[in-house]
Amino acid sequence: MTPVRPQFSNRADIQAIEAIGPSMVPVATTFDLLTRTATAYPDRPAISVLETGSAADHPSVLTYAELLARVKRCANGFRALGVGREDVVAFLLPTLPDAFVTVFAAQIAGIVCPINHMLAPSHIAGLLSAVQAKVLVALGPDSDFEIAQKVTQIKSQLPHLTVVQMGAGSNEGFVSFDELVDQQAEALTFDPQLTKDHTAALFHTGGTTGAPKLVRHTHENEVHASWLMGLAYGFTHEDVVLNGFPLFHVAGVFCHGLAEIAAGAHILIPSKLGMRNQRFVADHWKIVERHRVSILTGGPTFMTTLLNGALSNENISSARVLITGGSPLPPELATTFEERFGVPVRGMFGMTEACGVVSVEPLNAPRVAHSCGFALPFSEVRVIPLGEAATDEKTALPAGQTGQLIIRGKQISPGYTDSARTADAFLADGWLKTGDVGHINEDGRIFITGRAKDVIIRSGHNIDPAVIEEALLRHPAVELCAAVGQPDPYAGELPVAFVQLRPGTRCDMDELMQIATTHIPERPAFPKRIWQVERFAMTATGKILKPELRRLAAEHAVKDALAIFAQDTSRLDVTAIAGDAATSLCVDVEGASPATLEAIRKSLASFRLGFELRTHA
Repeated sequence: MTPVRPQFSNRADIQAIEAIGPSMVPVATTFDLLTRTATAYPDRPAISVLETGSAADHPSVLTYAELLARVKRCANGFRALGVGREDVVAFLLPTLPDAFVTVFAAQIAGIVCPINHMLAPSHIAGLLSAVQAKVLVALGPDSDFEIAQKVTQIKSQLPHLTVVQMGAGSNEGFVSFDELVDQQAEALTFDPQLTKDHTAALFHTGGTTGAPKLVRHTHENEVHASWLMGLAYGFTHEDVVLNGFPLFHVAGVFCHGLAEIAAGAHILIPSKLGMRNQRFVADHWKIVERHRVSILTGGPTFMTTLLNGALSNENISSARVLITGGSPLPPELATTFEERFGVPVRGMFGMTEACGVVSVEPLNAPRVAHSCGFALPFSEVRVIPLGEAATDEKTALPAGQTGQLIIRGKQISPGYTDSARTADAFLADGWLKTGDVGHINEDGRIFITGRAKDVIIRSGHNIDPAVIEEALLRHPAVELCAAVGQPDPYAGELPVAFVQLRPGTRCDMDELMQIATTHIPERPAFPKRIWQVERFAMTATGKILKPELRRLAAEHAVKDALAIFAQDTSRLDVTAIAGDAATSLCVDVEGASPATLEAIRKSLASFRLGFELRTHA
């Protein structure tokens, strides 16, 4: 049995797929999907891992038959621990084959809840309590991670939580993952009674303080996102994909995991450290050559890292596409990458509420600058006026007009565990507010030009500004605080903060930085810089006017970057302009040579902002 997987490259192709109807996606649950692939390709490699991330590693391999058998054993193990259909199995794991096993098995026995293991223990404990987790699967003692130490603290707060420990040995009172799995029958010992509408997962998104923001995924959501994304890139059982993304993130589980599994492709994990493994980064192209990797992955930051390295004599002809996302893709970066390595670059747009995939830029279509492609089949994207709540076609803006993007489709979550959050984010008839600003052209391509929401995206990592603001407000001298993203050529955005002090008080910014690093739960959210303002500009409803702060942050960043050209010009002025959708730049230059002007233009283009370069004699 060979799955039929037609590709699409334009809106007409998508409409043809939609005309076939729901049977285009032939399975209802993630268990069905894995079973279908294992039946079609039992002896094909499913998941491999490079133990150290070196090209010299000889990876351990799980075939699809072995993967399915281990998943069933693991599901039996969870049931033996008392996990029922509505019970939650959480995990704190790096990217490992058994992390994938845990995802599938937990969705068969109950509901899976992946948790970011880099969070502080108190925040992890809060999430476990919020989902009422019955079982926690966690990595045991390991010099590369602090997971085991955190679990020890968490267990004292949640004594009724059953901890299953993965790795060599297990602490007293914890269950060994390998022993739990190995003791089970290979066939399922229970009837899962799964349907497409059953909750499969709870994914944490947004901030790390206050009420947890947990997204519900149904089996239908996950299957549709994964199956249909594969159509855009023509995934087959001959493909090999490098997946170093964390499995607490939808990109690792669906975009570069389940989507490839649906096609019978081979997932190659570049060690438990994933993309952060410097040995893997150094050996990247050797690994591509040795393992005939065909699907490359990585955000703009990782692409920049590869461009800073060198390609020797490696044969990388197997690589047919690099799929990127998580933050805007600068066209010049994509062009440079394609010219240097001969690998097409294709972007996509996704969010946790859509199982990671809203739209994709198809491989069999030209890359269009600033576009994130077409909406997946069986889904819709509309643009409505900013602030509008109506969703009917009369409200939708015509092609080319900018507004807020709303989405609807079979991959879209039914909502959050908090009904109040669901009511705030979802509109009538299942439409979800993305928080993004953009437009759709006549061909149906989607363009995102800004964000209505405040989330800071650093190298594809979402940072809730509230985490930074709440930390800085601990200082008694801070009256008001606001964190925003500052444009950065490498990371896309870096978190920065502005503070307004109480009248009559003083505070050293270094002191505030110390508070930030002490009370912010993860390092990527540490602000790179803190500025003091006399008085914040406020909206009519008394909220801090953040577009103005983004403008100031952009101005600071660009002025710093262009300072090296000051001696080669008689005047170099940078003005940032805050628009409704995004920040843009106006740069005036006098007395610059053509070479200097070109260097300034390239520097400006690296910031992923719109700009106007005005030259004067």
